[in-house]
Amino acid sequence: MYRRTFTAIAAALLLGVTGSISIAQDTALSASEVESLLTGNTAQGQWDGNNYRSFFGADGVTIYAPSKGDTLTGKWRVNPETGEYDSFWDTIGWTAYTVLRTEEGFAWQRGDKSYPFSVLEGRRLGD
Repeated sequence: MYRRTFTAIAAALLLGVTGSISIAQDTALSASEVESLLTGNTAQGQWDGNNYRSFFGADGVTIYAPSKGDTLTGKWRVNPETGEYDSFWDTIGWTAYTVLRTEEGFAWQRGDKSYPFSVLEGRRLGD
């Protein structure tokens, strides 16, 4: 009986301590962080099961290069009020995403879906 009570108390204390320790969580980047992260660089990741790389020019042009399929040219910007990344494609129009810093790198988030990605320095579409 004593051992069970001790175990229960120890478990409760551990949960209490763990609850007060900062556990790494995904955090949204600010507008300036998103601009700094993307401008002149290439994101690489997987979108709906297809590997891709996407370059973000300082002029607001983005080039999306999937591993399978045609390369697309669109536009990008960052909303200074919300900090969200906005992309524009002729077939879709403007779409907003929150950019998250994660334990593994970064992720685009829209609604309840997130798409992990990493960043390569410079324009790195073909290597």
